[in-house]
Amino acid sequence: MAGFKLTVKNPSGLDARLAGALVKEAAKCSGRVTIRKEEKAGDAMSIFNIMALGAKCNDEVEISVEGGDDAAEAAMLEAFAKENI
Repeated sequence: MAGFKLTVKNPSGLDARLAGALVKEAAKCSGRVTIRKEEKAGDAMSIFNIMALGAKCNDEVEISVEGGDDAAEAAMLEAFAKENI
């Protein structure tokens, strides 16, 4: 299992546009991708689960990948997230 934490920098938080983009990136992974904010967690391949977190600007979220080539896939998602979220 590999993962990373990041702080949401988008002024609108983790809105529908960003959630959709994250789902597209997560769909490229062969492992299970989970996103967590505090005690809430969900499948990062579901826009509904991401939106349910209610992540706002300056909130910290954690993304983890389990299975498949988890280290490489986590690195790919981290690069995407740091550039876009």
